[in-house]
Amino acid sequence: MYVLIKERMASMWELKEVYTLDEALKLYALYRADTDIANAKTEEAKREAERGR
Repeated sequence: MYVLIKERMASMWELKEVYTLDEALKLYALYRADTDIANAKTEEAKREAERGR
């Protein structure tokens, strides 16, 4: 859950007082999905650049 704090998606107070564990886990899953998509796009751009050489 500290990833959420580090990425400024939630504060420690919010994680303790506002979000349920289920909600915090869903927020983390959304964060991971976004990073996975960004990484996939980066890899695809690298492959496209290599093909263009």
